[in-house]
Amino acid sequence: MKPADEIRRLIHESQITASPEADERILCGALDQLAQRRQGGIAHPRPVIWRTIMTSKGTKIAAAAAIVIAAVIGFRFLGNPVGSTLTFAQVIQPILNAGTAQFDIVIGDEDGGAPIMRDLVMGSRIRRTLPGMGDDVTIIDLEAGQILTFSETKKEAQYISLEGLPSIPNYMENLKNVIVMLQQTPDFVVENLGLQEMDGVEVVGFLAKHPRAEITIWADAETGLPVRIEQNEGQMRVVCKNMQFDVPVEDAWFSMDVPEGYKVHQDSTLDLHAGTEEAFIKGLRLLAERFNDGRFPDGVAVEDYLKQAPDVARQLQEMDLSSEEQIALGQTIQNYLLFTRFFQGEGEWTYRGRGVMLGEAETPIFWYRPKDSATYRVIYGDLHVEDAAVENLPEPLDADDVPAPKPTYQQWDKPEFVGRQIDYWMILPEGRARVKAYLTLLKGPQDTTLLPVHLPYAEAPLEGVLLGRKADAPVTDTVNLPFHKTGDGTYDIELPIDKLVAGRNTIILQWHVSLDDLKFEQGYYMTKLQSLVPVVSYELKAGADPNSGFEPMGETQGLWAPAFSQGRVDSPKTEFGTCGLPIRKRR
Repeated sequence: MKPADEIRRLIHESQITASPEADERILCGALDQLAQRRQGGIAHPRPVIWRTIMTSKGTKIAAAAAIVIAAVIGFRFLGNPVGSTLTFAQVIQPILNAGTAQFDIVIGDEDGGAPIMRDLVMGSRIRRTLPGMGDDVTIIDLEAGQILTFSETKKEAQYISLEGLPSIPNYMENLKNVIVMLQQTPDFVVENLGLQEMDGVEVVGFLAKHPRAEITIWADAETGLPVRIEQNEGQMRVVCKNMQFDVPVEDAWFSMDVPEGYKVHQDSTLDLHAGTEEAFIKGLRLLAERFNDGRFPDGVAVEDYLKQAPDVARQLQEMDLSSEEQIALGQTIQNYLLFTRFFQGEGEWTYRGRGVMLGEAETPIFWYRPKDSATYRVIYGDLHVEDAAVENLPEPLDADDVPAPKPTYQQWDKPEFVGRQIDYWMILPEGRARVKAYLTLLKGPQDTTLLPVHLPYAEAPLEGVLLGRKADAPVTDTVNLPFHKTGDGTYDIELPIDKLVAGRNTIILQWHVSLDDLKFEQGYYMTKLQSLVPVVSYELKAGADPNSGFEPMGETQGLWAPAFSQGRVDSPKTEFGTCGLPIRKRR
């Protein structure tokens, strides 16, 4: 559901991170609408969510990133070892003999909300649709390395070139060759799973095990035709179901020509080699800052993103991004996903970012060994990278051993609060700046429910305080916190200690400052670098509304230009000096 125009305008003012966009609705007076939504308790079915994702201009790009990558995943659903017995050979024979095929593909958990991709295959071409999620059609030509996607309702089309695609001249021939080749490999173990009933049909199952992968094939017990294939490869799970072979097709269904009367958008490129370490880190920062309340995602595989995509889409709908911003964001997510899906390093990568907050500089969240390297690359919670010998890597974990999240808030016997803070300055029309301070509380005194804060500008009154949501909570799960003025620029905020201890320890505060109240020196508006409470790290970033007459300077991170960053201070403090806002009059 699209928000009202006024709320959309207010949301547009606050384009900072995912949580700021959600929080802005409350801080700017949209609480009534959010409360109504919460009280209604309407839970839309997942197919509706995904249909919204794939038909909305503002959300489709990021969600479709995984779908586009799946275009070059689909042909690999059997690209791993399978077993070979006489009975098993009979089961796979229809695959070997098929001229055409139709099947549904699901990446990840079928019950996790991932979309179903229906593929119709003829030679090296695939016709892909998303049943129940609009009328978008994707034609994939593996031999030419090109994708054509179009909407029959909107009469719009676009070409996507695939760079770095392995040479696969024929879709079905590849499947056949893989199976034939792997049947001769001695490392296979095939287990007969016996008879079961599946969707009212009696099926027989075979589990083919290999050190790097497992594949389960279910076939109709009467006809011997495969009906379902389940593949697990590392962190990747792909389900292929509703399989039909030698289905009648027409050449026109696979045409790469745009239908007459369609608007053709500018061509784009999906470079499968664009998944660099730098791109991966950029994506981690984006997902943590804008869509996960400062926490890293639970996983970094394609299927993990598909689980998160509906929530990403909800938040993107509220951002009202320009076309250029949409494209940039979608490209960032695409390249981020490419790093793990087409991993170019030695062995396997390891991810341990679940429950880790962005900025935890001592916590390793990801490591891998580059190709032909004797050492590993280790990415830490503040996204800096170090080289490490194998003996210096974190202790290995069992595959099912998930580390418990660290306590995010602790009570201690000292009288002061300690935290981390990031300030976002957004230059607005009429010569004013909106400041949103993200204060993450790490420690606080026992037996107190009041948080005293001191704003850097007494003439800029505190306008609203919000308790951020948990990482896995819906966007609307937010709480307004009462506050009381105690002096010039000082306030007491009423804290829900139980929620802080439970992990909801990020407080968002908002105020406005007139640019006339700031010193202007050597072309910069100078601002105080002052945290609200003693902090162990402090950052400030600045952006500009397109209608403000200003623009960010230098290298930006999305909408934001970094102005100041101080981490890992020896002891918590509130004063960090001054700095110039990295903004300038729009040229």
